[in-house]
Amino acid sequence: MVRISKSVVIALWLLSCMQPLFAQNTNKTFVCRATYYHNKFENRKTASGEVFSQKLFTAAHKTLPLHTIVKVTNNRTHKSVLVKINDRCGKNGILDMSKTSANRIKLNGSENVSVEVLGKEYADIWIQQNKMIESGLLSDSTIVAFSDSLIAEKKEKANYDYCIRVTTVEGKDAALAIMENLNLIYGEKAYIEKVYNEDFFYVNMGPFRTQNETISLIEKLKKKYPYAHLIKNNLPK
Repeated sequence: MVRISKSVVIALWLLSCMQPLFAQNTNKTFVCRATYYHNKFENRKTASGEVFSQKLFTAAHKTLPLHTIVKVTNNRTHKSVLVKINDRCGKNGILDMSKTSANRIKLNGSENVSVEVLGKEYADIWIQQNKMIESGLLSDSTIVAFSDSLIAEKKEKANYDYCIRVTTVEGKDAALAIMENLNLIYGEKAYIEKVYNEDFFYVNMGPFRTQNETISLIEKLKKKYPYAHLIKNNLPK
């Protein structure tokens, strides 16, 4: 008979408790109940360190990583809004929204919402949404459509995994000249990247969707740039 120590039993128990937590954090879409903050929380510090304001497009959730951008859609009204998770909610299955966010989707008390987890890298689109809303010049449907198009573009870009390192040159002007020449020939695909702590620059191209497409272009480039080679997409996603 194999003896299992008390410490191992405790470790296994803790692991079993943690699994649902991590599973929830990695879900890309889920349905939960949405509520909104009481006014008494105005100007209080949130779990992220930010000060809570009913005027900002933010929300609290028990397990989603702080600063994550999510798209929240009211399942009754089908209206949606992008919010940033900047606080913790004590209850499972609850998204606690600022009143401004709740009003955007016509939340009536507590209702079911669909939550699409986008990620921290979508903060720029969240900021753009906020600016469009603040301007008061665009309709709700136009703002949502434009935000959705930006999200779709970023998701599409994330599927492009390959880039080309065309060459390495000394001096920014020389790098820009090569970049501009490549863009004239192949379209707006070239960009430059400074080599860390040096006065040298990489001239890269991409991103591209498939490895075959990338290798095909490398063969053409090698006629003028013999050291052109495949690299992983390092552009922000």
